[in-house]
Amino acid sequence: MLALLASYLWRHFTLPPTGSLRPGQDRVVLPEWRGDGETGGQIELAYRDLPSASGDKDAPVLILVHGIPLMPEAMEGLVPALNAQARLIIPDLPGFGASTRDVPDYSIRAQARAVLDLMDHLGLEKASMLGYSQGSGVVLNVAEIAPERVESLTLLSGIGVQDYELTGDYTLNHGLYGMQLLILTGAREVLPHFGLLDRSMFNVPYARSFWDSDQRPLRSVLETYDGPMLIVHGDQDFYVPPSTAREHHRIVPQSELEMMPGSHLLPVHQPEEVAARVKTFLEEVKTGAAKIRSEASPERLLKAAADEPVARREAAGRTLAFYCALLVAGTQVAEDLTCISAGFLAARGVVPFWAGTVACIFGIFVGDMLLYLAGRVFGRKALHHAPIKWMLKERDLSSMEEWFQQRGPMLIVLSRFMPGTRIPVFFGAGMLHMPTGKFMFYFFIAAAAWTPCLVGLAWWLGDAFIGYFERFEKYAIVGLLGMVVGIMLLLHLVVPMFTWRGRRKLYGRWRRWARWEYWPAWFFYPPVALYVLWLGLRNRGLTLFTAVNPGMADGSGFTGESKADILGKLRGAGEAVAEWTTLDADAPADEKERRLRAFMEERGLGFPLVLKPDIGERGSGVAIIRDWEAARVYLEECPFSVIAQRYVPGREYGVFYVRLPWEEKGRIFGITDKRFTSVTGDGRRPLEELILADNRAVCMEAFFEQKHSDRLSEVVPAGEKYVLAELGTHCRGALFLDGGELATEPLREWFQRVSDTFEGFYFGRYDVRVPSEEDLRAGQNLTVIELNGVSSEATWIYDPKHSVLFAWRTLFEQWRLAFEIAAWNRQEGHRPLSLRATVKAIFRRSVRESFEA
Repeated sequence: MLALLASYLWRHFTLPPTGSLRPGQDRVVLPEWRGDGETGGQIELAYRDLPSASGDKDAPVLILVHGIPLMPEAMEGLVPALNAQARLIIPDLPGFGASTRDVPDYSIRAQARAVLDLMDHLGLEKASMLGYSQGSGVVLNVAEIAPERVESLTLLSGIGVQDYELTGDYTLNHGLYGMQLLILTGAREVLPHFGLLDRSMFNVPYARSFWDSDQRPLRSVLETYDGPMLIVHGDQDFYVPPSTAREHHRIVPQSELEMMPGSHLLPVHQPEEVAARVKTFLEEVKTGAAKIRSEASPERLLKAAADEPVARREAAGRTLAFYCALLVAGTQVAEDLTCISAGFLAARGVVPFWAGTVACIFGIFVGDMLLYLAGRVFGRKALHHAPIKWMLKERDLSSMEEWFQQRGPMLIVLSRFMPGTRIPVFFGAGMLHMPTGKFMFYFFIAAAAWTPCLVGLAWWLGDAFIGYFERFEKYAIVGLLGMVVGIMLLLHLVVPMFTWRGRRKLYGRWRRWARWEYWPAWFFYPPVALYVLWLGLRNRGLTLFTAVNPGMADGSGFTGESKADILGKLRGAGEAVAEWTTLDADAPADEKERRLRAFMEERGLGFPLVLKPDIGERGSGVAIIRDWEAARVYLEECPFSVIAQRYVPGREYGVFYVRLPWEEKGRIFGITDKRFTSVTGDGRRPLEELILADNRAVCMEAFFEQKHSDRLSEVVPAGEKYVLAELGTHCRGALFLDGGELATEPLREWFQRVSDTFEGFYFGRYDVRVPSEEDLRAGQNLTVIELNGVSSEATWIYDPKHSVLFAWRTLFEQWRLAFEIAAWNRQEGHRPLSLRATVKAIFRRSVRESFEA
């Protein structure tokens, strides 16, 4: 969340409204358009105006309109040759290059209006135009809006009639473009990319240009265009099929068609040939040799007038291979969603039903065989490496290993019909060395039964619903996405309802959304982030809060702080802090073990012992170690410096301490009473069922099943209490209660004495353990296990009795106090981190590799 906020701030303050001008470019302020209407706003349009190198003042004017996402640089190879004969005008279309980035309409229609406005600014009554790729749609719109201002048109690898664009179906295309726009917009808004996605070729303006544009009118434009036209196209163009150029040549009878050997990138790979042909055409236009519609041959006119509707044809050859390759690739990411997509493509006649189904089965076969082979070759070691560790957890294997040994073939078949079980089943089959032939046989039976059903369901729904979308096209994207979501809900919600385990898991997921304490950070923290931003603006320092604890490094303990450094500042508190030592990350594992043994012998410590990364948060990597074998494994796997600390039994509390620098006495801002979640055995049900049956534990079932994966099948004896969460961290299963009533004057005095040993500390939360609640109230027998700085949270807000409004009010007050203290410290000469340093710290935190014990 902090990384995302930093990314927003970085983009806001560093991303200019226009791109950087390239050599030779100028900018002009033009009206802003939405379709055919001016919005009343203005844009800046960048362009190059290159006088003809021949020096001829009467040289023809040629406007080069770039494609999308290809920029004018793609046509740079044409410039020297064309400029020798013509004056060149090369604009950056609105939304791209060095022109205004954010415009209300990225369509080819609005961009055509900008081209005409640029002609007005330059005093051009008439000009020839060359449109490359999507730029052809722009120049065709110019010809429709103001035909008297178009001397000639050149379509270079150009789009045009809708029938040959992508699937050939406007509704399906628009739905696909809409999903592309949603994906890119979502990535831009939810990923902390710090402007990288804004500057990429495939960004939101690129997706908007396709979403905002409508090619259906272009057939009529082509059929009524009267002036000279040159069509240059590659015979191997994959993106705009050569059949598009041939259809343009048919319906524009005066046009000249030049099919060149090559791909869509003719101006990049064959600039000399393209430029030579365009120069010849411009010379024909200048001398009047280029034909207009009325001069076309009777045969061409008859052919153009013939009613030859383009039949929707299934893809074939390389195009079919491309779609099938996409489906095969898609199954490696989302099998079910790819099968649904194959059904939609089949419903519109883009790919044959059989081809889509076979491609999906093949892709599923490849992906699942890779899982099987990974399990067979690497075994459990693969669980710790990408990409397997992203998809599969230890709990998934341990929970089904016994079942697999008994019912392996049945599990393989059933897993194909049970979303969420395929990865552990197929990986487990390899790990347990199921015979390859046997696995392939049962897998093929399952895939051959499941895949045609899912593709067929999408085909049936797609064929029925897309007909309605064509009548209500503005709702096409909503309907298409709704249908996809509906099928996915059927698979992931309805199917699990048929088992008790599935129903309990769904109940746990519902509880996680119904109870705000489980909300994801991106959903809960925006109001807090906005309030912190407002406090920063109000106090004339967005990062002022990093001065709240001058004695702490890394911005008062904001992010990336060393636990060892903080505990070291508390050495003056003596036995109030649990004994600890640091094991450096650079030391070999055996040296770490030697130092750990020496520390334990020196302090007279035994197991259990706490090991945790020196830099970490929210309990990440914290482990309670009970023997030397577990210690060796931890020290070998943890890539960071490690803190070894005496294990302190008893009750755990989080005590938030605040002292205003101008006051002698501090105060307890709040107390969190941390309870460790547990279940009680009944002598009949295994641990997994006890977790699912408990109304609180089921909310964290995924975490608990991973944590206790090796014991899920064990039956807990009747009456025995099994502790699920041993760490006082809410995101790791602990129950947090509001312990504000436990604050007493003796307790405040105890924290005052401990805090006074830490010079420059005013604001933070202590995590302490104590034998009993009575000892806490009396301020005796407390042991500090950790201290957190300004990034501490008032964790008693997670008490189930509190509302989200209470939580936000409490956090607002917490941050208000932080800024108030920091403002005083600033007056005393303590400097907060700069905005640049803070953003860098947040970025380092966002990309730091996490470690789970």
